[in-house]
Amino acid sequence: MKKVIFSRYVEELLLESITQLVEKGYFSEEEYAVVYIRELVTFFSLNLNNLLSYKSPSFFNKYGTNMKYAMFHKSSRTTWYAFFEETETEYHIRYIGNNHLIGHHLV
Repeated sequence: MKKVIFSRYVEELLLESITQLVEKGYFSEEEYAVVYIRELVTFFSLNLNNLLSYKSPSFFNKYGTNMKYAMFHKSSRTTWYAFFEETETEYHIRYIGNNHLIGHHLV
């Protein structure tokens, strides 16, 4: 099983997401947003080895080389995408976003 590593940039994005989820009214309290983001991190950490992956559109080349992505359908309205580089032993997640933010780049 390959190790999953989240880049510092992705960690910062996820921390910012917690604040945004509360400010935009998706969650009433920060603790619920934290749980939501933890579930996202846990899902990709435990399941990336088993998920179908796809070649990333060229838009995402700014985050790395030979990028691939995998999906997590978090709800009926929200799908999260992890963009990563793969080595023989590791997945390096370089960007993460949902269909509301980046879906138009995946069409």
